[in-house]
Amino acid sequence: MPNPLIQDRNVEFLLYELLDAEKLCELPMFSEHSRDTFDLFLGSARKVAREQLFPSYRALDLEPPVLTPSGVKVHPQLKQLYPQLVELGILNATRPEEVGGQNLPALINALASAYLMAGNLAVYAYAGLTTGAARLIESFGSDELKREYMQRMYGGEWTGTMALTEPHAGSSLSDVQTRAEPTDAGHYLLRGSKVFISGGDHDV
Repeated sequence: MPNPLIQDRNVEFLLYELLDAEKLCELPMFSEHSRDTFDLFLGSARKVAREQLFPSYRALDLEPPVLTPSGVKVHPQLKQLYPQLVELGILNATRPEEVGGQNLPALINALASAYLMAGNLAVYAYAGLTTGAARLIESFGSDELKREYMQRMYGGEWTGTMALTEPHAGSSLSDVQTRAEPTDAGHYLLRGSKVFISGGDHDV
């Protein structure tokens, strides 16, 4: 099934004719990659987007997540689709091999993500939020936190959330007032409140 939002020829032109992505393989950190590995990853993402995500759009729109006393219940189809994103490797595509990643350039990952978002943003969002949260732990977390969370998140066993919206602030980061303050005991005290938690307490 064709994806009406992204034309393959446009992607190929931008990637290889305009941006000359193959030159990235001359850099030491990407020396193990080639146009073949780029195309393999993009082709896999395109296939998942067109054959799995895009056909699910209407069903998931008609039955959105429901908040219940035991947590957020998602559409059963979403539970089948998310593991396909994990298997694709979109959670750890740009991460180094030492944390289980594929060490792909951000450019290639961005295009793969564009296909997936065009296919079904509601499904892709769970992967995007997880990657973002895992990257924060990878960049700023203690060794203990990294051992506890990174492999489980990049491997798709656990997911991440985003808590941005506050009573006085929607999508404006500059208006966010909630603070996490470290204590001598080694944990943090949160001061503030949140209204919406993207990807929170679900049963995916």
